[in-house]
Amino acid sequence: MKTDKEIFKIFTAYPKYLFQSAGIRIKSIYTMASVTLKEFERRTDGVMKPADPNEPTYVMEFQAQLDNDIYHRHTMEMASYAMMHKGCKVRGILVFLHKGLDPKTDPWHYLTKSKDKLLRVVYLDEFIKTLEQKQPNHPMVLVFKPLLEKNVKTLKKNSRQWYQQLKQSRLPKDVKTSFQKVFFRWLSARLPNLNSEEVTQMIENLPSFEETRVYKELFSAAEKNGEKRGEKRGEKRGEKRGENVVKSLGNEHLC
Repeated sequence: MKTDKEIFKIFTAYPKYLFQSAGIRIKSIYTMASVTLKEFERRTDGVMKPADPNEPTYVMEFQAQLDNDIYHRHTMEMASYAMMHKGCKVRGILVFLHKGLDPKTDPWHYLTKSKDKLLRVVYLDEFIKTLEQKQPNHPMVLVFKPLLEKNVKTLKKNSRQWYQQLKQSRLPKDVKTSFQKVFFRWLSARLPNLNSEEVTQMIENLPSFEETRVYKELFSAAEKNGEKRGEKRGEKRGEKRGENVVKSLGNEHLC
Protein backbone atom coordinates (compact mmCIF):
# COMPACT_ATOMS: atom_id res chain seq x y z
CA MET A 1 0.00 0.00 0.00
CA LYS A 2 1.50 3.34 -1.09
CA THR A 3 0.65 5.12 2.13
CA ASP A 4 3.31 7.86 2.10
CA LYS A 5 2.30 9.07 -1.37
CA GLU A 6 -1.39 9.11 -0.52
CA ILE A 7 -0.78 11.12 2.66
CA PHE A 8 1.26 13.55 0.58
CA LYS A 9 -1.67 13.90 -1.85
CA ILE A 10 -4.09 14.64 0.98
CA PHE A 11 -1.97 17.41 2.46
CA THR A 12 -1.01 18.78 -0.95
CA ALA A 13 -4.69 19.09 -1.82
CA TYR A 14 -5.48 20.87 1.46
CA PRO A 15 -2.39 22.14 3.39
CA LYS A 16 -4.63 23.62 6.07
CA TYR A 17 -5.19 20.15 7.54
CA LEU A 18 -1.46 19.53 7.86
CA PHE A 19 -0.98 22.64 9.96
CA GLN A 20 -4.00 21.72 12.07
CA SER A 21 -2.55 18.28 12.77
CA ALA A 22 0.78 19.87 13.76
CA GLY A 23 -0.87 22.49 15.96
CA ILE A 24 0.49 25.39 13.89
CA ARG A 25 -1.41 28.64 13.44
CA ILE A 26 -0.41 30.04 10.08
CA LYS A 27 -0.41 33.70 9.08
CA SER A 28 0.04 33.21 5.36
CA ILE A 29 -1.25 31.11 2.47
CA TYR A 30 0.87 28.01 1.90
CA THR A 31 1.36 25.73 -1.07
CA MET A 32 2.98 22.29 -1.11
CA ALA A 33 5.83 21.46 -3.47
CA SER A 34 8.36 18.66 -3.85
CA VAL A 35 11.86 20.17 -4.00
CA THR A 36 15.10 18.64 -5.24
CA LEU A 37 17.98 19.24 -2.83
CA LYS A 38 21.18 19.67 -4.83
CA GLU A 39 23.40 18.78 -1.87
CA PHE A 40 22.04 15.22 -1.81
CA GLU A 41 20.48 14.95 -5.28
CA ARG A 42 17.22 13.80 -3.72
CA ARG A 43 13.70 15.14 -3.52
CA THR A 44 11.96 16.03 -0.31
CA ASP A 45 8.56 14.56 0.50
CA GLY A 46 7.28 18.11 0.45
CA VAL A 47 8.00 21.73 1.28
CA MET A 48 5.31 24.12 2.47
CA LYS A 49 6.09 27.50 0.94
CA PRO A 50 4.42 30.66 2.28
CA ALA A 51 3.11 33.48 0.12
CA ASP A 52 4.64 35.86 2.67
CA PRO A 53 8.47 35.48 2.56
CA ASN A 54 8.69 36.62 6.19
CA GLU A 55 6.84 33.52 7.37
CA PRO A 56 8.57 30.16 7.98
CA THR A 57 8.97 27.51 5.30
CA TYR A 58 8.22 23.97 6.45
CA VAL A 59 10.15 20.94 5.20
CA MET A 60 7.91 17.87 5.36
CA GLU A 61 8.50 14.15 5.75
CA PHE A 62 5.75 11.50 5.78
CA GLN A 63 6.59 8.17 7.38
CA ALA A 64 4.35 5.10 7.28
CA GLN A 65 7.17 2.59 7.80
CA LEU A 66 9.94 2.30 10.36
CA ASP A 67 13.08 4.20 9.38
CA ASN A 68 15.74 4.67 12.05
CA ASP A 69 17.52 7.31 9.96
CA ILE A 70 14.51 9.54 9.47
CA TYR A 71 15.67 12.26 11.90
CA HIS A 72 19.19 12.38 10.43
CA ARG A 73 17.86 12.63 6.89
CA HIS A 74 15.16 15.15 7.70
CA THR A 75 17.54 17.44 9.57
CA MET A 76 19.95 17.30 6.62
CA GLU A 77 17.09 18.24 4.29
CA MET A 78 16.22 21.23 6.47
CA ALA A 79 19.86 22.36 6.49
CA SER A 80 20.22 21.85 2.74
CA TYR A 81 17.08 23.85 2.00
CA ALA A 82 18.32 26.67 4.26
CA MET A 83 21.63 26.72 2.35
CA MET A 84 19.75 27.00 -0.95
CA HIS A 85 17.52 29.80 0.35
CA LYS A 86 19.61 32.18 2.43
CA GLY A 87 17.67 34.10 5.06
CA CYS A 88 14.69 31.74 4.89
CA LYS A 89 13.18 30.63 8.19
CA VAL A 90 13.19 26.85 7.92
CA ARG A 91 11.14 24.60 10.16
CA GLY A 92 10.41 20.88 9.98
CA ILE A 93 7.34 18.67 10.34
CA LEU A 94 7.67 14.90 10.69
CA VAL A 95 4.41 13.05 10.13
CA PHE A 96 4.29 9.46 11.40
CA LEU A 97 1.34 7.17 10.77
CA HIS A 98 1.58 6.12 14.42
CA LYS A 99 3.84 6.65 17.42
CA GLY A 100 5.51 3.26 17.09
CA LEU A 101 7.29 4.46 13.94
CA ASP A 102 9.04 7.35 15.72
CA PRO A 103 12.64 6.43 16.68
CA LYS A 104 13.00 9.75 18.60
CA THR A 105 16.63 10.05 17.60
CA ASP A 106 18.70 12.50 19.63
CA PRO A 107 19.97 15.15 19.38
CA TRP A 108 17.54 15.97 16.57
CA HIS A 109 14.42 14.88 18.46
CA TYR A 110 15.34 17.50 21.05
CA LEU A 111 14.37 20.14 18.46
CA THR A 112 10.73 19.21 19.09
CA LYS A 113 11.13 20.55 22.62
CA SER A 114 12.69 23.86 21.62
CA LYS A 115 10.93 27.11 22.45
CA ASP A 116 10.43 28.01 18.78
CA LYS A 117 9.31 24.47 17.88
CA LEU A 118 11.91 24.15 15.12
CA LEU A 119 10.69 20.61 14.51
CA ARG A 120 7.18 19.29 15.05
CA VAL A 121 6.12 15.67 15.17
CA VAL A 122 2.63 14.44 14.25
CA TYR A 123 1.16 11.01 15.01
CA LEU A 124 -1.67 10.79 12.52
CA ASP A 125 -3.63 8.01 14.19
CA GLU A 126 -3.77 9.95 17.48
CA PHE A 127 -4.72 13.17 15.72
CA ILE A 128 -7.50 11.44 13.76
CA LYS A 129 -8.80 9.69 16.87
CA THR A 130 -9.01 12.96 18.82
CA LEU A 131 -10.59 14.74 15.87
CA GLU A 132 -13.20 11.99 15.45
CA GLN A 133 -14.33 12.39 19.05
CA LYS A 134 -15.12 16.04 18.34
CA GLN A 135 -16.16 15.84 14.68
CA PRO A 136 -16.94 12.27 13.57
CA ASN A 137 -17.84 13.40 10.04
CA HIS A 138 -14.76 15.55 9.51
CA PRO A 139 -13.25 14.96 6.01
CA MET A 140 -9.88 14.02 7.54
CA VAL A 141 -11.56 11.39 9.69
CA LEU A 142 -13.49 10.00 6.73
CA VAL A 143 -10.65 9.86 4.21
CA PHE A 144 -8.42 7.92 6.62
CA LYS A 145 -11.09 5.33 7.47
CA PRO A 146 -9.99 2.74 4.87
CA LEU A 147 -6.43 3.00 6.18
CA LEU A 148 -6.97 3.14 9.95
CA GLU A 149 -10.07 0.96 10.44
CA LYS A 150 -8.66 -2.38 11.61
CA ASN A 151 -11.84 -4.46 11.37
CA VAL A 152 -12.45 -5.52 7.76
CA LYS A 153 -16.12 -6.36 8.43
CA THR A 154 -16.69 -2.87 9.82
CA LEU A 155 -14.86 -1.44 6.84
CA LYS A 156 -17.10 -3.28 4.37
CA LYS A 157 -20.24 -2.41 6.29
CA ASN A 158 -19.60 1.33 6.64
CA SER A 159 -17.46 2.20 3.62
CA ARG A 160 -20.42 3.47 1.58
CA GLN A 161 -21.64 5.70 4.40
CA TRP A 162 -18.16 7.16 4.97
CA TYR A 163 -17.60 7.72 1.27
CA GLN A 164 -20.96 9.40 0.77
CA GLN A 165 -20.36 11.68 3.76
CA LEU A 166 -16.98 12.59 2.29
CA LYS A 167 -18.64 13.20 -1.07
CA GLN A 168 -21.17 15.54 0.54
CA SER A 169 -18.61 17.49 2.58
CA ARG A 170 -18.08 21.22 2.05
CA LEU A 171 -14.54 20.87 0.77
CA PRO A 172 -13.64 22.63 -2.49
CA LYS A 173 -14.51 20.44 -5.47
CA ASP A 174 -10.91 19.70 -6.50
CA VAL A 175 -9.92 18.87 -2.91
CA LYS A 176 -12.93 16.61 -2.52
CA THR A 177 -12.03 14.77 -5.71
CA SER A 178 -8.48 14.17 -4.44
CA PHE A 179 -9.80 12.87 -1.12
CA GLN A 180 -12.27 10.55 -2.86
CA LYS A 181 -9.49 9.09 -5.02
CA VAL A 182 -7.32 8.42 -1.96
CA PHE A 183 -10.28 6.82 -0.17
CA PHE A 184 -10.93 4.56 -3.17
CA ARG A 185 -7.28 3.50 -3.54
CA TRP A 186 -6.89 2.71 0.15
CA LEU A 187 -10.17 0.79 0.20
CA SER A 188 -9.14 -1.20 -2.88
CA ALA A 189 -5.82 -2.06 -1.23
CA ARG A 190 -7.60 -3.25 1.92
CA LEU A 191 -10.01 -5.41 -0.11
CA PRO A 192 -7.72 -7.10 -2.67
CA ASN A 193 -10.31 -9.77 -3.51
CA LEU A 194 -12.61 -7.14 -5.05
CA ASN A 195 -12.02 -5.59 -8.45
CA SER A 196 -12.45 -1.87 -9.10
CA GLU A 197 -16.03 -2.27 -10.33
CA GLU A 198 -17.01 -4.15 -7.18
CA VAL A 199 -15.38 -1.54 -4.95
CA THR A 200 -17.19 1.21 -6.86
CA GLN A 201 -20.48 -0.65 -6.44
CA MET A 202 -19.77 -0.91 -2.71
CA ILE A 203 -19.27 2.81 -2.06
CA GLU A 204 -21.35 4.56 -4.69
CA ASN A 205 -25.14 4.85 -4.57
CA LEU A 206 -25.49 2.76 -7.69
CA PRO A 207 -28.68 0.76 -8.37
CA SER A 208 -28.45 -3.00 -8.21
CA PHE A 209 -28.33 -4.75 -11.58
CA GLU A 210 -31.96 -5.85 -11.23
CA GLU A 211 -32.98 -2.18 -11.03
CA THR A 212 -31.03 -0.92 -14.03
CA ARG A 213 -32.57 0.00 -17.39
CA VAL A 214 -30.37 -2.59 -19.10
CA TYR A 215 -31.68 -5.39 -16.91
CA LYS A 216 -35.30 -4.31 -17.40
CA GLU A 217 -34.85 -4.20 -21.16
CA LEU A 218 -33.22 -7.63 -21.17
CA PHE A 219 -35.92 -9.05 -18.92
CA SER A 220 -38.68 -7.53 -21.03
CA ALA A 221 -37.14 -8.94 -24.21
CA ALA A 222 -36.82 -12.36 -22.57
CA GLU A 223 -40.49 -12.27 -21.57
CA LYS A 224 -41.56 -11.39 -25.10
CA ASN A 225 -39.40 -14.14 -26.56
CA GLY A 226 -40.92 -16.55 -24.07
CA GLU A 227 -44.44 -15.53 -25.07
CA LYS A 228 -43.65 -15.92 -28.76
CA ARG A 229 -42.11 -19.32 -28.18
CA GLY A 230 -45.14 -20.31 -26.16
CA GLU A 231 -47.47 -19.17 -28.92
CA LYS A 232 -45.52 -21.06 -31.56
CA ARG A 233 -45.39 -24.18 -29.43
CA GLY A 234 -49.14 -23.85 -28.81
CA GLU A 235 -49.82 -23.45 -32.51
CA LYS A 236 -47.72 -26.48 -33.40
CA ARG A 237 -49.33 -28.58 -30.69
CA GLY A 238 -52.76 -27.46 -31.89
CA GLU A 239 -51.94 -28.34 -35.47
CA LYS A 240 -50.70 -31.79 -34.48
CA ARG A 241 -53.76 -32.42 -32.35
CA GLY A 242 -55.98 -31.33 -35.25
CA GLU A 243 -54.18 -33.66 -37.61
CA ASN A 244 -54.56 -36.53 -35.17
CA VAL A 245 -58.28 -35.87 -34.80
CA VAL A 246 -58.76 -35.80 -38.58
CA LYS A 247 -56.83 -39.03 -38.97
CA SER A 248 -58.89 -40.65 -36.22
CA LEU A 249 -62.17 -39.58 -37.81
CA GLY A 250 -60.98 -40.78 -41.20
CA ASN A 251 -60.12 -44.19 -39.82
CA GLU A 252 -63.51 -44.48 -38.14
CA HIS A 253 -65.22 -43.58 -41.41
CA LEU A 254 -63.26 -46.23 -43.28
CA CYS A 255 -64.30 -48.82 -40.78
